[in-house]
Formats: sequence, structure tokens, C-alpha cells
Amino acid sequence: MGTSVSGSSDGPGVPGVKGDAGEFATDGVQGFTHVSGYAGVIGVADVADAVGVKGVSELQDGVQGYAKNADHFGVVGDNQAGVGVRGQSVGHDGVQGFTQALGKSGVVGISTAPAPGGNGGWFDSQQGEGVRGSSHGPHGGVVGTNDAPAPGGNGGWFESEQGEGVRGLSKNPNHAGVVGVNTGGGDAGFFQGPVQVHGNVTIDKDSDLILAGADYAEALTTNDAEVAAGMVVVLGDDGEIHPCAKDYDTRVAGIVSGAGGVKPAIVLDRHDHSAHVALIGKVWCFADADVAPIRPGDLLTTSSTVGHCRRINQPGRAFGAVVGKALTPLLAGCGMVRVLVSPR
Repeated sequence: MGTSVSGSSDGPGVPGVKGDAGEFATDGVQGFTHVSGYAGVIGVADVADAVGVKGVSELQDGVQGYAKNADHFGVVGDNQAGVGVRGQSVGHDGVQGFTQALGKSGVVGISTAPAPGGNGGWFDSQQGEGVRGSSHGPHGGVVGTNDAPAPGGNGGWFESEQGEGVRGLSKNPNHAGVVGVNTGGGDAGFFQGPVQVHGNVTIDKDSDLILAGADYAEALTTNDAEVAAGMVVVLGDDGEIHPCAKDYDTRVAGIVSGAGGVKPAIVLDRHDHSAHVALIGKVWCFADADVAPIRPGDLLTTSSTVGHCRRINQPGRAFGAVVGKALTPLLAGCGMVRVLVSPR
């Protein structure tokens, strides 16, 4: 069983004849086959810059493909070395996909390449949006899913060299610009780097604000190079803080947070040339136990050992000079104790 029509020429192999408008109007070229595995029309080009099949229309689609089998496609492009299908336009969309079937997509991109795999779709724009998705129904304009086993992959990946990696905008007062949901027990959102919020932050009554740090601190100005995390500091005549240098100093400002690898949970009024002094919470502090051993529950004050605290053994001198309450012991010498700082 051979080919019904074959053509070879320096021009078109088989020219299509334009049918007249009216009762006998017809297609320029039609191809049929009733044999499995064969095509109704095949176009082959074996020289550079030649096209296997070209369809041109002044008023309609250049090429149309139809399939009535749910397991096959209306148009298939297959390239063993390059791009399977390319759509190009100078005045409209390069490629459009439509569907009227519920649960189906207008365009689907699939990659079956082995690890590390390829992209199901790749969109690139020199000036406009790389991807734009719009929906007029209850579903997303753009949806990304990934069903890879643990540790899994990304449902969507967005990257920008200059602008926002992701921007979400909603004009409905009852909906959010960006929503993150995790039903597997993990984080609904993760941000690495500073986060800016212009507006209110609301936490519902059944949720908590969990901060990893252990104290609540205030940034106090200092240009003293001796000031370090864990030191007891006092207010100087210049209005800045400096390490303490005498016992029971009522100018005490507090303990500089951050010693022992424990950073503050909140810092108020962050600014340059400052140290973060704990106002409330737990901090590690330099201590001198030679004058009196320190045990959990002891009240602490400033020490004549620079930057250290000591146990209060003269309560009458301690008014206005309390640093905090010891949580861990130090029986002799100089070392570190954990201190509970509370409003004084």
C-alpha cells in the first residue's frame, strides 16, 4: 500500500488549488488515510532553510489540526534535536492554548528528562512579564505543583536579578495579596534576609508569635570599643554606655545581650554605634564570684571588676543598682552566669 499522491519540484511539491467561494468552495489541499500508523499529509524537507509543511491563510488559521481521540493531540511537533513546536507573532501572542474541559489546562508543558531533569515550561521575556496567568473563576491564574518524594521540589520558583522575586496584588479587601498554606506541619512561609512590613501585623487569638531569641533589648549608643556582649554597662557623662568599673553603681544601664551565642529576640531602635542592652529576659553575663559566691536566686549588681556583675551582700547599697537575678551558679573566680533581667 503506497502513497496516493506524491510530488517533487523545485517549487511546491504538490500545489494547493484555491477553491472558488460559493457552493463548491473547498480546501486547497486535503489528505486522508485509513491505515494505522500513517498520516493524512506528510511534508518533508531535507535542505537547509526549507520547511516540511507551511500553511498560509489571509483570514483564517495558517494550520489547523483536529483529533477525535482523547489519547491523541490535534497538533504534534516532534524534533529529535531542537524545539518541537514554536509559535511566533509580531502583533499577537506567540502561542495560545484553549480548553473547555473541566479540570484541564489550556497549555501543558511536560519534561520527562532524567535527573537533574528539565523544565516543563520555560518562559522568557526581555521587557514584559515572563509568565502571566489570569483566571475568571474560583481557581488560580497560575498554579504550580510538585509531587516529588521527600525532600521534594518546588511548586513554583521565581527569581529576579533586579526586581521582586514574587509580587502579589489583590484589590479585594477580604483577600490577601499573597497566601501561603502548609497542611503538612511545616512553615507556610519562609524568608531569608530582612523583612519589611508597611502596615499592621495581626496574629489571631489561637496563634502565638514565637521568637528564637531569649531577651528583649534596646539599642543604646556607644563608641567605646571595650563594650562587648555579656558585659555590665553603665551610663557615662557623655550619655553613652561604658563597661562598669565600681561596685553598686546606680548609673547601671544593664547587660549587653548576645553572649553565649544567645541573641536577643527583639531589639528596639536599632542604629549604628550602639550595643543591645537587655531590658527583659535571660542573658549570659560576666561575673566575679571572688567577693562572694553566686548561687541561683541571688540578686546581682555592678562590680569593680570591669564589665562584670557580683552578688549583692549589702542590700542597703543596692537600691537603683540591681542588674538582675542569677539563674546559674558561680562559686569562685570570674566566669559567666545566666541572669534573669526584669524591670527595675
